[in-house]
Amino acid sequence: MRGTSAIVATTVVIAAGAGCTQPGADRAAAELAVGQAAAAGWTVAIDDGLGAVRRLDPAVLEVWAGAPTIELTLGAEVTTSLTVIIHNAVPDAEITSPTVALGATTTGARVTDRTVSAVIPAGAHRLRVAAPDADEVGRFRVVAMADIQTALPTVDEVFARIAGVPDVRFVVSMGDLTERALEEEYDLFEAQLAYLPVPYYTTLGNHELWTEADNYFRRFGRASFQARFKGAAFTFADSGDGGLDPTVEGWLDGWLADGADDLHLFLTHYPPIDPVGVRAGSFRSRRQAHQLLARLSEGGVDLTLYGHVHTFLAYENAGIPAYISGGGGAVPVRWDGIGRHVLVVDLDPARGAIDQVGVARVD
Repeated sequence: MRGTSAIVATTVVIAAGAGCTQPGADRAAAELAVGQAAAAGWTVAIDDGLGAVRRLDPAVLEVWAGAPTIELTLGAEVTTSLTVIIHNAVPDAEITSPTVALGATTTGARVTDRTVSAVIPAGAHRLRVAAPDADEVGRFRVVAMADIQTALPTVDEVFARIAGVPDVRFVVSMGDLTERALEEEYDLFEAQLAYLPVPYYTTLGNHELWTEADNYFRRFGRASFQARFKGAAFTFADSGDGGLDPTVEGWLDGWLADGADDLHLFLTHYPPIDPVGVRAGSFRSRRQAHQLLARLSEGGVDLTLYGHVHTFLAYENAGIPAYISGGGGAVPVRWDGIGRHVLVVDLDPARGAIDQVGVARVD
């Protein structure tokens, strides 16, 4: 719109080193299996891969939500008691089902943990995790950020700054959560999220590709996906190796069509075109960059958000407002005069309008 715990999972392991000639294609293929698992008489399939199954055993299903609203199909071989734990959920999310009598949704160890227990009858059942107002078109606020990298030990300070911004529903991220995508870095990132009172939805950046992308997928879900909330569409695209794979471009066609009547935000790690032109901060192919921007413009995208360049820039690309925000803590472009920061984005889907994009400094 442009207006006024064993899990049998089928995630594909990605080759990160030599011999991987189509890394983007391999990652895109792997994404199709994200959010599916089978174990202990259960099967789980999260719609559109909008989450990662962390645990599935006879008594517990544990999921990391990759979007503010997720739905899944749960299959049970026999009638069994089950506790469902959803991490990275909006704090007021409720777990509901049209076919299962669930108890009240409660908060877990963190405010972004939601849990419910129930007796699940044999057969296939639908579950939904969503805030009570998720389908009500109306104003809301998100925070956008990118590029934590080596600052993982102090990113709690950034998260504390976000916690001080009123009325934020969730954070959207343009990637580079880590420096080398090591397991201990992902562990630290998740530990630091304890300082953030809202969920964190993200794509990957080039630094997540230092190890197998499967390490990312099995923790956080897909890197290319579309999420919806209160009349706004958020389309995340994996540009981790400096461009979009043709498979992702194909998905984008569908997401642009699906979001044509919504307030629509597009997020990816690399800016398609470096607006300054001297920082090696853009797609590898200018042709693909221009083609992408033309498609976003024709598709009615209202706002584009990028990372990778460790600074703040506000500009337009193809007539669409664009922002680069790489202030999550990675070594900043010092002469730009801005260090750690996040963007505060106020959205009004009813009017099809971006009310405001502001900068909240940490330093």
